Amino acid sequence: MNKQAIITILFSLVSMTGQAQITLKGSIINERGEKVEYVSIGLEEDSIGTISDANGNFTIEIPANRKNDLVFTHVSFQKAIVPFETYVNWQQLTVTMKDKVVELAEVVVGKKNKPQKIAGKTISGPIAAFRGKGKADGAEWGPVFKSKKDYAVSNILLNIRGTTYQWCVLSFNIYEIQGDKFVNILNKPLYQRIEKSDGKHQIDIQPEETIVLKKKKKYFISVMVVDSDSYGILDMQSQIRTCYYRVITTGKKRKWPIGPAIMVQGYEIEK
Repeated sequence: MNKQAIITILFSLVSMTGQAQITLKGSIINERGEKVEYVSIGLEEDSIGTISDANGNFTIEIPANRKNDLVFTHVSFQKAIVPFETYVNWQQLTVTMKDKVVELAEVVVGKKNKPQKIAGKTISGPIAAFRGKGKADGAEWGPVFKSKKDYAVSNILLNIRGTTYQWCVLSFNIYEIQGDKFVNILNKPLYQRIEKSDGKHQIDIQPEETIVLKKKKKYFISVMVVDSDSYGILDMQSQIRTCYYRVITTGKKRKWPIGPAIMVQGYEIEK
């Protein structure tokens, strides 16, 4: 076979590949080169999408008739967009997402100060449960509360009643409610891995970053299952009080009279 024949065959293969489904693999990093976990990835104005894993890796299948830009979203980062003209020529893609910086306040906590309950269960209700496979673009659920004083959050607690997942990963976020807007006050969601073997237990998260709740401001604290081994059910202790069930990608929400009994503790901030 001469070179001209080989070249012709290669061009034919390229042409055929161009008409087929695109399988795009890649990884997502931040500006410091660190992997970004649980990023929602999808075609703009389309239902096709996927989620990066705990190591920032992803695979997405894109039909041949789609030429939409690829959109990457995460609560802690600015939206990243990769045009069709860019990703169509790649089988392996590295996407860098820019930080969505939340300004952290300097706080002074008195030496004799003890943790106080900022929000927690009032009237205990039946079990609150998540059902399905964990996904980062799903729905978050949690109570609404008002901070009576200026506090620095020390602990976030939630009682797990049991699970059918072999393992799952929970994500906690805190938003300040400003009219119709939900403004995330965390630089990064708080993640907690749950194992089926843990059984009935209490999660106790002690945030590394400084989380300030301001006096008389209204907040929404949420939990969602962002990853899991398979379809399953997670049972949590519930509370009867105003809660929101909110789709994280669209912001659409429903007000419910019951939800997971997420408890928040913190130190009063000295002036």
